[in-house]
Amino acid sequence: MQVSAYLSRPKTITAYIVAAFLTLYSASSIYAADFRKASWGMTMDDVQALHAGEIPADRRLRAIAYDGKLAGLDVLIFYQFDERGGLFKAGYEIYADYEERTGFVSDYEKINSLLRRKYPEAQAPQQSWTNRLFENQPNKWSRAVRLGHLSFAWSHTVERTRIEHLLAGNRRQIDHVINYVALTDLGEQDVLEQL
Repeated sequence: MQVSAYLSRPKTITAYIVAAFLTLYSASSIYAADFRKASWGMTMDDVQALHAGEIPADRRLRAIAYDGKLAGLDVLIFYQFDERGGLFKAGYEIYADYEERTGFVSDYEKINSLLRRKYPEAQAPQQSWTNRLFENQPNKWSRAVRLGHLSFAWSHTVERTRIEHLLAGNRRQIDHVINYVALTDLGEQDVLEQL
């Protein structure tokens, strides 16, 4: 073996090791968890694989949804995919039986307390009143939400994700949801990573 071939050999092995490391590093940064174990840009198949394929997918609606629990509350856990098939939004829809209960404001406060504990730098939730009839009667705020007089909104941004916690209602429906939304268009993210 020639000396020059011998000297170039370790460099080749080192180059392979460095290339393998960079590939693993870039893959882990692309798939850093944004919601539960899922990452923005994952496909439906990727997300289903995280759950051993046990969760149903609706490819026509570009969504995955299944029942679960969050802080003792019944929730619908959902994942939404864009037209390119990449995960861009996920979250929880709290669907406690609000037709029979008036505790949705306390449920909102319970979840928000947990979010604020996880993200202490986040702002307090905002209240929005369309009719101030019950504003000075906190024990009637659930009624105000049901009538559409009061809504709550909280949001916080971390790395690549905007987290939104919302409670609003009208005479027919109460919406209590926590959204996790990708901050950038996934196509744009691919371009940015190539720069």
